[in-house]
Amino acid sequence: MAENNAKAPEQESNFKALVLPVIVLVVICLVCSALLAVLNNATAPIIEANTKAETLAAYLSVLPEGTTADDLQDVTVTTANVTGAVKTADGMAVVQSTAAGYSGNLVTVYAAFDTTGTLTALSVDASTQTTGIGSKTGEESFYGGYVGWSAFQQVGVGHPRDAIAGSTPSSRAGVRPVNMAVLCCTHGNFGGACTRWNTKNNGAV
Repeated sequence: MAENNAKAPEQESNFKALVLPVIVLVVICLVCSALLAVLNNATAPIIEANTKAETLAAYLSVLPEGTTADDLQDVTVTTANVTGAVKTADGMAVVQSTAAGYSGNLVTVYAAFDTTGTLTALSVDASTQTTGIGSKTGEESFYGGYVGWSAFQQVGVGHPRDAIAGSTPSSRAGVRPVNMAVLCCTHGNFGGACTRWNTKNNGAV
């Protein structure tokens, strides 16, 4: 009997030392998970709204001055690496596309086409690339060379612009989305010059 009484405090001590901390940690994890879920549900709509606003601003940035959100109509596209597209009532189109650059980080391009199928403006987000090297693909001195290019022709590194020295992966990542935008334009449901080119060539680029 005395032996049993002696073991009781020892067992209680083991419980406090070994089991109780585990229970406390599990409870803390459950509470934290619940709080994160609540926080995620609360912030998800805000993040989505901010993303849409940023995308809309990027679309408008490559369209003629005076174009508003009310002038844009979403276009359903299926071209690989194309993440969105819009068109205007007067036949212009903007395509959002991406490609993996250095270390797999994405370069995002917004390419605008007019009613003749000409690439009229580009916006390139290369902020994910190495600062001062790959990030130069986001500078107009690089991508500006593609403005005025026809949607009837593909672009490439060295055609019409040379790659940035020491940054071939990023340079290619700045070019591939442009080609995806061209492909999307010629195959998409945009109307205007893009559809006429697509019909004329039976869907071939």
